[in-house]
Amino acid sequence: MRRLVRLSVLLAALVLASCGADDEQPAATPAADSTRLTVAVTGAGADPLAIEFRCGGAKPCEQGRLDKLAAVAEPADPARACTQQYGGPEKAHMTGTLEGEPVDVTVTRSDGCGIADYEALFAALGREPPIAG
Repeated sequence: MRRLVRLSVLLAALVLASCGADDEQPAATPAADSTRLTVAVTGAGADPLAIEFRCGGAKPCEQGRLDKLAAVAEPADPARACTQQYGGPEKAHMTGTLEGEPVDVTVTRSDGCGIADYEALFAALGREPPIAG
């Protein structure tokens, strides 16, 4: 009987020791407000252009805009059919974090897919795409 009591006390102590304090907070997860992007454009004129995009905190991120940026940031699908149409020398290099995830992608206008991606990127940023003139 004593063994059973000791075992019960030991088990209760282990259970209580494994419980956290009431003031513990859950682990932070990347949120939509952790979006900080820089888009560096070359080939669209004499001077390189840098565009900053930030949202979160007092300026919440629009989910539709984030979805469009994420689509541009995804790796190219090798099965995607692209027209062999040269759009120009413009390049946009997007770096930073998108919803807490690192981003480092370059979009060129070297074919139809690149032209579409370049235009989608700037539409998501709410700007006209810079084009060499």
